[in-house]
Amino acid sequence: MKKRVIFLFLILLVIPTVFSHENEQEFDLNHSDIYPLSQLTAVGYGSLVFGILILIIISFHRKMNERTKKIVYFLVAIVTLLVTIYIILTTLHLNIISITKGPVHWHADFEIWVCNKEIKLAKPKGLSNKQGVDLMHAHDDSRIHIEGVLLDRKAASLGAFFYAISGSLSDDRLKVVTDEGLVSVHDGDLCNEKPAKLYVFVNRNLINNPSEYIISPYEKVPPGDRIKIVFTEKPIEEINSNIT
Repeated sequence: MKKRVIFLFLILLVIPTVFSHENEQEFDLNHSDIYPLSQLTAVGYGSLVFGILILIIISFHRKMNERTKKIVYFLVAIVTLLVTIYIILTTLHLNIISITKGPVHWHADFEIWVCNKEIKLAKPKGLSNKQGVDLMHAHDDSRIHIEGVLLDRKAASLGAFFYAISGSLSDDRLKVVTDEGLVSVHDGDLCNEKPAKLYVFVNRNLINNPSEYIISPYEKVPPGDRIKIVFTEKPIEEINSNIT
């Protein structure tokens, strides 16, 4: 009896999670799972071992004989060399298997409007100054930054950007995190007491399947994309598709 109760309890916990992610695509924006250690982790471990060895040298160098000193200095050199080689090899391998054969640095400008109000992403927290992740992010500048190696073209899509900033975008739904909380709208929700609809414009052209749209490969804007996302009760003829 107790096992049945526990089983039913676990099902109740899982069901909301399943439905909350329904129709929301996930994107792989982190390459660290390809290798045994991420480059950052390798540097962290290497720095830790390097620091311990340096402390040993500082604390006990007067008591060490020449043979012990050589061993410790040799270990310092080996740790530094191994970390350097690991970073070089993983970087070269990542560039070789990438679809762009190396890192990219693309940009696109964007605006989000919901019921005639411009929506701003939650301000970045911490030292990184990023809204999103290393590969796909903004800097509180209303500009999408794609910086890094692409293993899948989908990682440069509008859907990937909203996934990176903990939101989502589809034909009929928008979710975005702001400093005031989560903004979530769906076709049929009300704006000014009238049913509203979601529109996504790229370079003034209305697009379908916005989640699948791949950001144009340009560093400067223009010619890089200018994207305007509008949730409004107005007919499409009355919407200004330009970004300011």
